[in-house]
Amino acid sequence: MDTIDTSAYPKEESVRILSKELEKHPILILTGPQGGGKTTLAIQMLSENVGAYFEGRARSAQPVVLIRKDLVDKMKAELFEKRKLPIFEGDEPVYVDVSIYDQLKLLVENIFDVMELGEPELIRQISLLTKGIGVVPKPIELIAKDEELVKRRLARHLDAKERLSTLLEKEKRYGIESNLLGIQGAKVADIINREGVSDYSEDQISRTIKDFEMIIPTKDMTLPECLEKMMEISNTENKESGFLALHTDEGEKIISDLVVGKHTNSLIGVTLLEIYVGFRQNRSLYRAYKHEKEGKIEVIHSYTPTLQELEYLANPWIPPPSSELPIMSSADIAAAERFDLIVSVVEADGKVESSNRKRKKKLEEIISELFAGEK
Repeated sequence: MDTIDTSAYPKEESVRILSKELEKHPILILTGPQGGGKTTLAIQMLSENVGAYFEGRARSAQPVVLIRKDLVDKMKAELFEKRKLPIFEGDEPVYVDVSIYDQLKLLVENIFDVMELGEPELIRQISLLTKGIGVVPKPIELIAKDEELVKRRLARHLDAKERLSTLLEKEKRYGIESNLLGIQGAKVADIINREGVSDYSEDQISRTIKDFEMIIPTKDMTLPECLEKMMEISNTENKESGFLALHTDEGEKIISDLVVGKHTNSLIGVTLLEIYVGFRQNRSLYRAYKHEKEGKIEVIHSYTPTLQELEYLANPWIPPPSSELPIMSSADIAAAERFDLIVSVVEADGKVESSNRKRKKKLEEIISELFAGEK
């Protein structure tokens, strides 16, 4: 797969390079980490030469599929199958014609969003689909330096409405079909007519710094200092806070700021990971996502009773708790598996739970020393 380092070029040059690729290859599949420039550059590329723009809508590193207009027309004219519908006319089943173009749209939705099988499987399936009409998709990975990726993710909400508005305007001007419903921080207001752009509503997770009440730089802070500050925020403000640590053979280091969530709809872990690490689909037995850093990522966040209670009340399959709610939520446990993480949770009084037993013991020792020092 070809790779383009978008931090090595001005945006206009990256658009020029990709547009030349689209002239040579009628289907481009752009992959890469969050912040690599897939959505931004694809929107800039949209012109009378482009017929369709599709993205996966899963939570992490959505691939972008761009199809040249001449190929869209050809794919719509090619029959993929006559699909039987679950309805009947009298005793006879009803069939519908499914074009190759229809099937490609379905692949993007099913492979990446529903089954979470990842970029390699999406590329493989689209390649098999278009082989019969003599078309070979061109996958291109967009990357950037780590510091540039984080910088872009921290600022991506600032121009989200502008980018989305540009997309809708180009769709209408050039007759482009798109499935994009939103960009982190902004959404299509009228998804039926694909008109208007609005901010995320208060109860939506935007996975941008708009989800944070406050960001505390950790550049000169130690792990004990971060834990102490986190428990202080729990005690004085009753808000969830958290940060990320990276464990390697050389030791552990803090790799994010300490962030404080808002009272409503706080999902510290997911937003931290998307901004400071970046994940891509990488299907294995239990894991669905994988980071690209060397070492093991740990999400450390404070325990928030209100959020835990809401989770239990919202799930009709969980009976009302007869005792205290567990510190580790079902979301924490699931995240540790799906994202291949250590997840550690700390109560305001210093009680610790973790998906890793050794880590739990280590954090308990650190917090015990903090309390001893205060006394």
